[in-house]
Amino acid sequence: MKKDVVCPHCGKPYSCFRNPAPTADVIIHEPGRGVVIIRRRHTPIGFALPGGFIDEGEQAEEAAVREMREETGLDVELTGLLGVYSRPKRDPRQHTLTVVFTGKARNPDAICAGDDAAQAAFYPLDALPQPLVFDHAEILEHFRQALAGQRQVAAVQPLACHHLPDGNAGKEKSVVSFGSDGVSTGASAAASSSVSAAPATPATLAAHKGEKC
Repeated sequence: MKKDVVCPHCGKPYSCFRNPAPTADVIIHEPGRGVVIIRRRHTPIGFALPGGFIDEGEQAEEAAVREMREETGLDVELTGLLGVYSRPKRDPRQHTLTVVFTGKARNPDAICAGDDAAQAAFYPLDALPQPLVFDHAEILEHFRQALAGQRQVAAVQPLACHHLPDGNAGKEKSVVSFGSDGVSTGASAAASSSVSAAPATPATLAAHKGEKC
């Protein structure tokens, strides 16, 4: 769907698409410490999961790892895909669509606020700060369900060259479940056609950035 707008600089009309803006969030979970929550520096003011907008030409997994480093100082390994949240009113600023990953920090003690975050810290799931903005309270409830084995979490897709055919096309996708200790374990829908989905790590990100796709 397109909409007609007027350029605020030259005054000429032009058309643009009315699409939701894509973002990526990560639930960084550390057994015994909880999940990482940031206090937002900008409106809407409140507490939220760390995350941000996906840049043009950037894969969602890559954006998630980058945003975690920028907002929390953490080197995060993505462990699963919790879900996609896209209600038109979930963000009061504009229509956004977020891809929510689960992850673990390789350096949890290095947590520090940066970029759009005024504060970053681990909070127990039963003692989260308030108010949680956007739909992050609902997202965290879904994560609690995943920890309890009541909700499946999909495997993370590896980084790929977008113009190449998908070698996994036609295969059944893997899902991720969480044990009682909060550690994720991969399980395929059918053992005969399982897919191993490697997490997006800084090393693999750097390797792919160097490729000419």
